[in-house]
Amino acid sequence: MNILFIMISTAIAAPNLVLVSVDGMRADRAGFAGAVPSPSPTLDRLAAQGLVCDAAFSQSNESLFSHAALLTGRHVSELGRPDYRRFTVPDAAVLLPEVLALYGYTTAAFVAGGHVKADYGFNQGFSVYDDAPDFGAFFHTVPTALDWIDNTALQPFFVFLHGYDTHRPYHHAGLFHHVFGAGYTGVADEMTDRSDVERILDGVFYPSFPLDHFWHQAVGETILDPAGYARIEAWAVTHPGTPLTEADRQHLRDHYDSGVLSADLQLGLFVEALKARGLWDNTLVLITADHGEDLGDHGLYNHRSTLADSATRVPLIIAGGALPKTLMGTHIPGLCSALDVVPTLLGAAAATVPAGLTGVDLLSGAPGHDVLIQEGVLPMIAVRTATHRLVVEGLPLDSPLLPLMIQAAPVEDPTFQLYDLRSDPTEQHSVLDEQRDTALALRTTLLAWLAAREASDHLGTQPLDPAFQEVLRSRGYW
Repeated sequence: MNILFIMISTAIAAPNLVLVSVDGMRADRAGFAGAVPSPSPTLDRLAAQGLVCDAAFSQSNESLFSHAALLTGRHVSELGRPDYRRFTVPDAAVLLPEVLALYGYTTAAFVAGGHVKADYGFNQGFSVYDDAPDFGAFFHTVPTALDWIDNTALQPFFVFLHGYDTHRPYHHAGLFHHVFGAGYTGVADEMTDRSDVERILDGVFYPSFPLDHFWHQAVGETILDPAGYARIEAWAVTHPGTPLTEADRQHLRDHYDSGVLSADLQLGLFVEALKARGLWDNTLVLITADHGEDLGDHGLYNHRSTLADSATRVPLIIAGGALPKTLMGTHIPGLCSALDVVPTLLGAAAATVPAGLTGVDLLSGAPGHDVLIQEGVLPMIAVRTATHRLVVEGLPLDSPLLPLMIQAAPVEDPTFQLYDLRSDPTEQHSVLDEQRDTALALRTTLLAWLAAREASDHLGTQPLDPAFQEVLRSRGYW
């Protein structure tokens, strides 16, 4: 009887689960998505062996909002008022590790601090939440995660692994800096301050541009204001800047790709370590990102100023020995969302998905979504389909009157913009006038979603720790 029990238990052993967030990685900077030369050999191999969503998107365009959606499976406005000044993950939210813990998983997170620190509510359900390396890299978090796996974890385990390797200012700790563009000399190498790339507009660097801050209601401090990006346009009218050459712009991309390579190397070491420990065959790894990076595609070097693909299209790979063999080397053609991560990992664990989630289990054969909704940290909301994106801009997302405002506002620029991704994949020219019927149909879709969602009024109290405030301040956030 005991032998039979052991045999049955082994046959149905729950897989170990690993969720990786490469903070700030846009999809098209990976080799498997077309980047040449490829800065991502590890991701390329995993993509060839795993399940890849060819069109995956973050729910928002900023680390705090996006990770909240990634770990709960809910839109930001379903968790709390999308107010960048006050947002935290509410205690009432059900996070992925909380559910997995009910099914016998030991849970741990190894994150690189910043806007993914425990203070924002992300530690719910984790037995260990290590957020010590503020604005750090996988160089810091991978060794710590492996130490936990070796010395503390009980199987099955769930690990959340995170690093800022590709995030601005593209100078994070890693083994590489000038692996791309080693022969370059110029102004791009002088942009060492975290906020320097924020001072670029339309290919011109304004080194003296004063970045704007606002008073933070919850903690009585100041924080970098994404809305301040609009001020640089007025500044540029009366202040000279330094025009960037194509070589300068390319070198900023080289710095970014060096960050991709640094992250890729550490993730490769992590995968090989799991194999060496005999864990790979019963482990499922989901690798994605919380947002991309505009890299000047729309005039700015950031991600919070747009919901375009450059800032919200991200890699999504599912790999590991626990991936069903029938899914290895396959692709999902439809749209995938950060909201699919929770149902997918819970499905792999044979766990019940919390009620009300709209994501799908990507391992179930689901073809993806026809429509996605994205919410920005600026007053900006978008409807994305396979062929178009409708953006509604300038209306307060935290207002209960938002649906009425959208319905009443004239469908005109600049409040509404429509991009045809078939002919304009980088979203440079609105076709609102030429394709008005499409815009109206997508507005109807957005209004239907707003009517159906359960919006939350939660307002958080963000971190009070003076040491952490100083870390944020030194990085240009406070």
